[in-house]
Amino acid sequence: MERTTEFSIEIETTESYMDLSFSRAPKKNHDALAQLGKQYVQWLKKHGVRGEIYYLDTHGSATTSNEIPPEGVESIIKILRIGEEEELWVALQFYRDKAHADQVRSKMMQDETVSAIMKEFDDLVTPGKNMITDGFSRLRT
Repeated sequence: MERTTEFSIEIETTESYMDLSFSRAPKKNHDALAQLGKQYVQWLKKHGVRGEIYYLDTHGSATTSNEIPPEGVESIIKILRIGEEEELWVALQFYRDKAHADQVRSKMMQDETVSAIMKEFDDLVTPGKNMITDGFSRLRT
């Protein structure tokens, strides 16, 4: 007698709002930014926010290698004009909703720990280049 077992796992996340930020930084500051990023993610975690940080150097992307991308596809490195001695950093912050994001941002502005992290961050990123950031609402499918 053949016996099959079927089950499904549905993962429910409570996060419905995300902040996305892009920054450029000299490659020589990689280790310092990585350490700073860990501190920042820990602070976010204490406030119920899932934070993730990624980096992409100028040689790390398939669309910047010798590979020819499909028509209509461009490398973000080319669009943002990331220099050979720079890395592109991406920070993702996942909140329950926009109100939660506003609440945590308010706490950030008053917290000396975050102020120190941001000051050090400003000293490590590429001078004269602005951070690109905005918030996104999650599309429920």
